[in-house]
Amino acid sequence: MKNKYLFSILAALFISVAAFAQQAAKPIIIVFPSNFWMTQHGYSQEIDNDGEKDYIYKYNEAFQHTGDMSVAIHAVQQVLKERGFDSEDLQQLLKDAKRERAEELANAADGDATEKGAMDELLQQANPDIRVDLEYTVQAVGPRKNIRFSLTAFDAYTSEQIASIPGQTIEMTMDPVDLALRKAISGTCDDFCQQLIDYFLNLRDKGRKINIIFRAADGSGIDFLNDETDDGDTYQEFISEWISNKAVNNDAKEGRQTKKICEMKNVRIPFFDETGKPTKTAKWARGIRKEFETATGLKITNGQGNTLGRVNFLVGK
Repeated sequence: MKNKYLFSILAALFISVAAFAQQAAKPIIIVFPSNFWMTQHGYSQEIDNDGEKDYIYKYNEAFQHTGDMSVAIHAVQQVLKERGFDSEDLQQLLKDAKRERAEELANAADGDATEKGAMDELLQQANPDIRVDLEYTVQAVGPRKNIRFSLTAFDAYTSEQIASIPGQTIEMTMDPVDLALRKAISGTCDDFCQQLIDYFLNLRDKGRKINIIFRAADGSGIDFLNDETDDGDTYQEFISEWISNKAVNNDAKEGRQTKKICEMKNVRIPFFDETGKPTKTAKWARGIRKEFETATGLKITNGQGNTLGRVNFLVGK
């Protein structure tokens, strides 16, 4: 009896510690140079993505040829680290990804570049909660310099802007770029950091937002609006109802709904899975894929362009 009582106490303590760890956790952050900075400095390449203009950003080249950018990003990371945030290092991530497709996309627009950009590849590898974009300019004035900078934070899954430090100018400083930025950001980031924490806690409590898209394969003849499952639901109704029922607080919105596409947007999925680890987007989405396959007998494969917060399924290939 004593052993059972002791076991119950230890189990309760373990659950409490795990719950506290989740409660106290802060978001994982990765810092990128902004798209504007990359384009202004010649580290972007325009491509044709299925008839639409898109860009590939060459992060590896930027690190190799621009020393200031590396120290500037490191300065932001240091300030966030001092505030208790965990971060993924973009430069180290690129080095570690030499054998992966991410580096290929970061250096050149190959045949897969039209499917997904380098940032999406890198975010999937780093798996952060929040992406922070740094934009800055350095203007030399004799031995001194003026440094203008801004920070913008985005949900790494949805690219929704969640916080910002608008343009700030450090005037006539003699400090190196990294030290000047660390001083300036440290003095202006209280509200910024609090917004990051508040947003993260909202995700933890209400669920993370993802998008799920089912697309009919060319030549499949599938019609999401009219084809029916054995229970008499249209394919679109089945997908929409299943996802809405499984979403946290039934929070999900219908996106594009056509004969060829069924899209569910801002689907709130549990932040933590049954093991207490952050829920993986692809793993959660496999539930609807399996149920839809069973209900229709159709073959469903992973489509192109999957990202950290978006899952594409190709139906009837």
